[in-house]
Amino acid sequence: MNAIRQRLLLGLLVGLSLVLAASGFTAYRQARSETNALFDYQLQQTALALRDQNLLALAMGGEGDNAGDLLVQIWDRSRGLLYVSQRERELPFSTRPGFADLDWRNQAWRLFALHAGDRIVQVAQPLSVRLRMSADIALRNLAPFLLLLPGMGLVVWFGVGAGLRPLHRLAEAIQRRRPDALEPVAPERLPAEIVPLVQALNDLLARLARALDNQRRFVADAAHELRTPLTAVRLQADLARRATDPESRNGALRDLGAGLDRAAHLVEQLLVMARLDAEPASRSEAVDLLALAKAVVAEQAAIADAAGLDLGLASAEPATVEGDPGELRALLDNLVDNALRYTPRGGRIDVGIQRSAPETLLWVRDTGPGIPPAERERVFDRFYRGADAKVAGSGLGLAIANRIALRHGARIELGAPESGSGLLATARFPRIETANRPG
Repeated sequence: MNAIRQRLLLGLLVGLSLVLAASGFTAYRQARSETNALFDYQLQQTALALRDQNLLALAMGGEGDNAGDLLVQIWDRSRGLLYVSQRERELPFSTRPGFADLDWRNQAWRLFALHAGDRIVQVAQPLSVRLRMSADIALRNLAPFLLLLPGMGLVVWFGVGAGLRPLHRLAEAIQRRRPDALEPVAPERLPAEIVPLVQALNDLLARLARALDNQRRFVADAAHELRTPLTAVRLQADLARRATDPESRNGALRDLGAGLDRAAHLVEQLLVMARLDAEPASRSEAVDLLALAKAVVAEQAAIADAAGLDLGLASAEPATVEGDPGELRALLDNLVDNALRYTPRGGRIDVGIQRSAPETLLWVRDTGPGIPPAERERVFDRFYRGADAKVAGSGLGLAIANRIALRHGARIELGAPESGSGLLATARFPRIETANRPG
């Protein structure tokens, strides 16, 4: 398990170990420097003390009577060895006075030579003695901290556990909630580090509550709206079944087919709206609005001809917007379909594209009855239909178009044409630059 407590404990112990290692190395270097200075002083003072000693007295002391790790040698000017404190460790003759480092028989030595009249006094010491003492000093300095390291690990373990206890309480409180309990979590008595998490969780709960409310309202509205066409289809089917003559039966079947078409259109619109509510923004790519408008006009041309309407492109400029091609196609389809439904026979429907400095405009203009200014905002609500609406519809077309526009950072404005009656629906998209796009 990738537990926070384990990660913090491991990280802190590793960090402390590195600090102790660095401290130990520094202590060792400092102890070695001080030890070298101390032993160099000892070598020098020993040589000065031996400078005036009687060689005969030294000889009477015997060669085996040595001074611990120190090696004392006395020479005459002709390189004759007068005295050595440890015969088995005899060093070569050195004429250079002062301190010197010497490697002899696979062992490193620190040597001090002093010229005293006709004698040369040499006092030497193995460097291993100094290294061993430096390590001992550094280890004694770090020993208390090394012994405290397990205790520090326990303190960190329980301290982190105590610090994470509010997080465990928060998790338990959320687990005890009912599935429909989407109230925000109270941030009181929580550490400052957990408050951003709680705020993000509350934001998620609020969005989830809105989504569930939209879903419940959508299901209720859908059930209400489907009841009418389904009831009509049932009645039309019953009339067709009870018809006694072919003419009545054919009329009832035509009405039944029209009712089924209305029900299928409503179901299709409901599925589109449900998908827009459930799915996040889709893929985004450069969409050619002129090609899109030509495709929609060509597809809807047969319906327009059957209804006696003049549908075509007007003042269409080449333009590109960022978005999902399928959703933008649905947006324009719904705007054109809305115009086709409400424009009377003999009317005109124009689709246009216009580029301005900050925006790209995609508009649909018709010569229908238009929408009163007081209702132009409400028609974007789901299932809303104007009070004077006499054309069959689901009340979802403009709602779907507006939902798609919002997902693309655009907005739809409804107004009246500059001349004559009708409705001008304009989708305003943010302008994008295409000059630097890879071709």
